[in-house]
Amino acid sequence: MTVYLHDYAGGPNATSLPMVGFPGKLWSLTQFGTLFVSDDLITQGPELTSPMLGRGQGIYMPMSLDGVNAYVSFSLVFTNKAYNGSTIQVQGNSNQLLAVSEYGVVSGTGKFRYATGYITFETLSFDPSTFYSLIRANVSVRHD
Repeated sequence: MTVYLHDYAGGPNATSLPMVGFPGKLWSLTQFGTLFVSDDLITQGPELTSPMLGRGQGIYMPMSLDGVNAYVSFSLVFTNKAYNGSTIQVQGNSNQLLAVSEYGVVSGTGKFRYATGYITFETLSFDPSTFYSLIRANVSVRHD
């Protein structure tokens, strides 16, 4: 399954924000120990007008001292007709600076009950004036 996440890392419509970090340090995506939360729109295609599938909700935090590796605990929460109420749970630690990062699918609910597999995230575009990122997620799972 391929889905698209629409992430706003700032501005009035922010969907991804830093929540806590070390005092006196800049809270950034590469600053060790900065905790971020996100609630991104998930669509079927890359356009914002594409059919909505649900939300990508979770937390992520740079876990290595150099800020390269990030820990992710993330849920794909489906609200569309086909998968309404179902979730896919993503968890793991990966090099966030790679063009494509990979994490484990550790479980799911509803139509994805007992899901296992992996997910890759690839940033397709970033607009620094609006802090908007378009992210493609390729999900490979086995489930009951």
